[in-house]
Amino acid sequence: MNGLGCEWLFFKPADEAVGVDSQSLVITAWGDGLLSEVILSNIDVTLNGNWECLVTSSRGNISNQMEIVVLETSAPYCFADRVSNNKGDFRWPKTLAGILAFLPCAPTTFGSAPNPSGSSSHPSGQRQKKAWRRCDRAGRWAEEDYTQCPYASELTRVLHQLTQIPINISNAQHLGQQLVAFTNRAAHFTDVMDVIFVTHLVERLTRLLEKQKDLGDYISDIASNMMLVEEHILWMAQNEARACTRIVQCVERIADLALTEDNRVISKVSANIALEAFLIKPSNFLGLSCTALQQNPTSAKFPIRHGHSYPIKDKQGEHEASGESLLSFKCHTVNNSALPASQLSK
Repeated sequence: MNGLGCEWLFFKPADEAVGVDSQSLVITAWGDGLLSEVILSNIDVTLNGNWECLVTSSRGNISNQMEIVVLETSAPYCFADRVSNNKGDFRWPKTLAGILAFLPCAPTTFGSAPNPSGSSSHPSGQRQKKAWRRCDRAGRWAEEDYTQCPYASELTRVLHQLTQIPINISNAQHLGQQLVAFTNRAAHFTDVMDVIFVTHLVERLTRLLEKQKDLGDYISDIASNMMLVEEHILWMAQNEARACTRIVQCVERIADLALTEDNRVISKVSANIALEAFLIKPSNFLGLSCTALQQNPTSAKFPIRHGHSYPIKDKQGEHEASGESLLSFKCHTVNNSALPASQLSK
């Protein structure tokens, strides 16, 4: 044999005439006129793994790899199975025990998420992504991984992609507007990850509140919209990631950052959340009087303080259809000249 080379030969029982034990693996390597052979006899499951044949000579080096999977004589199978999750519908075929099965991810038919800058990202030339599932040696489906696959829901994909984008002062306001628009449809959220992704994005906006105060209006509206999510999905998001608690903490953070000696009272009212905050002196504070009212929506826009307003046509229609109304909430401190009882009686 000329040059350098490496060859793998597997002999089954029918090949016994060749002079090699049945079910043996012969690894042949050659170079510089020399020929070497390694015979692996009586192959069993301990030989599972990646094997490499490496030839080194004065002419250079060459290698050849092979993955060896040894099946027992009466190997069991994992039955064909169908798995439906938020990454798609996967039909796993009947698979030999000990084998790692792969399925391609379902292709996405919708565009990718727009960046907060307004542009879209369309990755090209990427390797095909796959899900995998292991059939253990007892013939039972075991570990599985779908993380490479995109979410089946376009909304979930968009929210996930937004979490991958750096957020700063230059794009935070645009992102806030996007999230208000997305969460206007929160009543139709079907995936717990929708809530978790929104929570993650709201927290990132909250970190910029000190530098950009008007983000508080967006955060308040997003939190209000998220109360439209179906109760069981909110419950799952809370159990999995404390999502509801974290959103409430973001709303509370608005008051922490907004109250100053020059701005001693703030009031933010959205469709489902009302926030009133006061900077008080303990020495002359006797109590707080609050009034909550519900009013029927009468306009096509819901006013937001600091000059912001967002169309809520869809949300308003939902409220009208269900007989619900918008929330009005007002508080004021009670001082020495006006006791709480007298204030509440007015």
